[in-house]
Amino acid sequence: MAVLDDTRALTQMKAVRILLVLGTVFTASSGLPAQESTGAGVPALARMPHTLRWGLQRLDLVRFNRVEGLSAGVRGQIRPRTFLGPLSVTATARLGTADLEPNARVDIRRETLSRRVTFSLFHELAAIDERARHLGVGNSLLAAITGRDDGDYYRRSGASVEWTPPEFERQNLKLTGFAEYHRSVVAETDFAVFKLRSDAFSFRDNLVADEGWLYGGQVAITPWWGSDPNLVQGGLELTAEAATGDFEYARAALAARLRVPLPSDMRLRLEAGAGKGWGSLTTQRMWHLGGPSSLRGYDPRRLTGTSFVRARGELARSYSFGSVSVFSDGGWAGESESYRFEDVLYSVGVGLSVMDGLIRMDSTWGLRQPRVYRFDLYLDAIL
Repeated sequence: MAVLDDTRALTQMKAVRILLVLGTVFTASSGLPAQESTGAGVPALARMPHTLRWGLQRLDLVRFNRVEGLSAGVRGQIRPRTFLGPLSVTATARLGTADLEPNARVDIRRETLSRRVTFSLFHELAAIDERARHLGVGNSLLAAITGRDDGDYYRRSGASVEWTPPEFERQNLKLTGFAEYHRSVVAETDFAVFKLRSDAFSFRDNLVADEGWLYGGQVAITPWWGSDPNLVQGGLELTAEAATGDFEYARAALAARLRVPLPSDMRLRLEAGAGKGWGSLTTQRMWHLGGPSSLRGYDPRRLTGTSFVRARGELARSYSFGSVSVFSDGGWAGESESYRFEDVLYSVGVGLSVMDGLIRMDSTWGLRQPRVYRFDLYLDAIL
């Protein structure tokens, strides 16, 4: 623990130095001397809005996975005024105890009444399915306690520019341009609380990512209709990505969601999606099905391919403590020309959701070979 504390202290000192340098640069660019003082002798930098957090001061600064082990970070933010207008500059640094690979990210954001633009520089661990939040609190707790890590990871280094609507508007459009270098990572730890007495335990192998430079863009269009939970609601999610560089590919996916209130505090939730890829898709950009976010009842990456189709339905009833549901998932992934209905995997299960969906437990039975039972505990409802 002393080594970890020393590492955190060094990381924090480096982050503070970076923030001070950035603050000096932005203060200078706004036309004010870096050491301008008020009448009370307070430096201008000290008056600049700023925050500094580390460790458990923010839940997203502590995580656990089979690549990094326990990873703790420090994050600082300043809000300088520049010739571009007010900016938000956020710097995050973290270090994992297992792989000892430093992670760093700097986000420079400018927001107006019509748009929010963020320029980012990063060298970090990333999950192949960002929607599933495998680097979040829920998966971290499961990995550290039970030894189940549903995420698959790769390391990326580069830069990106992201355009979204301002924060106070519905986030139904996101445009991103990126230049990234990807490389593979491996599992570096076998620690899990419930597995301490098991000499044979080890985490499953990580996905072997393709290595190389990618230059491209992404678009995500996510309209949603309806805001009253007592009425029918529905939405679409269209995502598309194209890239060139060491690999050239394009891929797109469309998902539709529907929520229907029923009598007796019941509700029906439906979801269906399909996607396809073209060109030289990297392993980390293939479509992968399996696990709570895509195909319950089966392990992560149970199905992989350049195309996929999937669907799920859930009937839930609300109670004072939460809700109880029955559900079914089905999905297929592979090469589109080799699709056969008999290759579709499907499952049935029952779920329990408490604390307004913050905690969710699913018991699921896979109905196609291999027929297995799987229990999932995670944060935030899927549908």
